Amino acid sequence: MKKIYFMAGAALLSVNAFAQTSEAGKATVTGSKPFVHATSPDRITSPDTTGIVNVTEFLPEFLPGGGAASIYGYTGGGYIYGNNVSGNNLRIVAQGYDNLNVIPVHVEGVILWFGAQESDAGSSATSKVVISAYNMAPNKAKNTNGSGTFNSSTNNWEGPSGTAQSTANLLFSDIDTLGWNYVAFPTPATFVDDFALVMDVTALAAGDTVGLVSDNQNDAGNIDLTYHKIGTSWYVTDQLFSNAASPDFGSGGLDNNIAMWAVIEDATGVNEFFNGMKLTTYPNPVVSKTTIEYTLEKSSSNVTLTVYDQHGKKVVNNSYEKQDAGTYKVEVDASNLAAGTYIYQLRANGRNFTKKLVVTK
Repeated sequence: MKKIYFMAGAALLSVNAFAQTSEAGKATVTGSKPFVHATSPDRITSPDTTGIVNVTEFLPEFLPGGGAASIYGYTGGGYIYGNNVSGNNLRIVAQGYDNLNVIPVHVEGVILWFGAQESDAGSSATSKVVISAYNMAPNKAKNTNGSGTFNSSTNNWEGPSGTAQSTANLLFSDIDTLGWNYVAFPTPATFVDDFALVMDVTALAAGDTVGLVSDNQNDAGNIDLTYHKIGTSWYVTDQLFSNAASPDFGSGGLDNNIAMWAVIEDATGVNEFFNGMKLTTYPNPVVSKTTIEYTLEKSSSNVTLTVYDQHGKKVVNNSYEKQDAGTYKVEVDASNLAAGTYIYQLRANGRNFTKKLVVTK
């Protein structure tokens, strides 16, 4: 399909231009998607263990007020959270997460919610986006200084640090804009503190364009954990775009989060409670049948146990109005499931716990 351009006429910006001003262009809402914190009839928009409703463990929370999420275009063409007319300057984005209780975790993979996928003349078989997980550390990104002035020369804010702890590819041809996309890391990334999820679109073929969904203006509450990479430097996204009236947002005015969420599990070596739940499955990988075992720390309402394919379609769905504290076992028939990576999610009392399930044939 022909690539669609928004707000034509923007000039290509250089790295030097970024060093001289906080203005990197304008973000404008080009679309929206309904967002459901719980499950939809046959697809879930974002079953995560970071980013949604788990505010006692991780911040920020995606779309805290509910409703519809946004798709932000970029002046001249493309998307703020994807690729655009700025060459390689704004094509690597990151979403950081504050691990509030410093819980050691394995990040098994990343869920991404795309709002746009376009191609000028057919994509190549190797066109891809690259997904990574990084540690976070102080003074690794550029943000406003203590007086509220944007500091374009000094790293004064927490940001992605060092080299990627784990990396995986998502082919352009596999991207689904109707549901979400789950990308499993070949080796889980282990973190004992804050971490960041990174999407790099520089390996997309010429003419291929993608854009991630984000929540809305000011939904981040000035937490400032959304980033763009320019050259070798990370910049807090909220400081890169011109401050203009609606529908264009800019410095101090965009302040939102990217739809990238980590699927995690406890990394302490002990199967401890997370959000009031324990969750495991055996065998895993599975060929024909597996048992999902979960424990509720206290009596819970609206308990659901669901298995999803990599695009968010439900393949198993069990609902229970209320369950007492205790351990439960559910046998899952995987004989009719295609080989691949699935995720399974326990939801109780409005909270999620999500893990990975591998089906082999």
